[in-house]
Amino acid sequence: MSLPVCVFDLDHTLVNSPLDLKAVGREMERLIRARGVTLPARELRWSGAELLAVVRREAPQLETEVMAIPVAHERRAMELAELVPHAMDALRAMKDLGFATAVWTNNDRVVADYVLARFGLAPHLDLVVTRDDVRALKPDPDGLRVIRARWPGAQHVVVVGDSWVDGAAAQAGGVPFIAYRPDHDELARRGVTATAVIGSLLDLPAALA
Repeated sequence: MSLPVCVFDLDHTLVNSPLDLKAVGREMERLIRARGVTLPARELRWSGAELLAVVRREAPQLETEVMAIPVAHERRAMELAELVPHAMDALRAMKDLGFATAVWTNNDRVVADYVLARFGLAPHLDLVVTRDDVRALKPDPDGLRVIRARWPGAQHVVVVGDSWVDGAAAQAGGVPFIAYRPDHDELARRGVTATAVIGSLLDLPAALA
């Protein structure tokens, strides 16, 4: 029988850092517009992942230049990362409950491996899925394809994260989303519904029950 799988986001879920994803998105958007790419009108702000999807579709020649922006922000932020309270406890608790554990992050492999090794989290994870492993970033659910390839018989997969992109990806992939200290207004604006909301990672086992 395949194990159930608990999938964690990385930034602001297992580790905190000064990475400002809104600032990253704004900088990417300015560059894309400056290079003459027309972005569709919309009320909601563009996330970096959504902008990357537009670039890949409309102006693939710009991908390397555009992606240099999040890479630079991520490299600076990883040096200042701190472990989220009870992150290690949560991973150990999931193992004790019989779950396989994974991280699914929009960060690249360099950042993920560095941070997970720095805080000793890597030995408690069975799989790490980064943007280098997927065809599209969250809010696209493609990371779940990678996770299900690792555990093809898994009957239960749950995603734990802080952001609307985590919830949207889980929702699109048909799995439950447990929101950790989310921006409730942003979840509502994006049409994301959390299965449960927790204010501490210590509350995760009870939320799963």
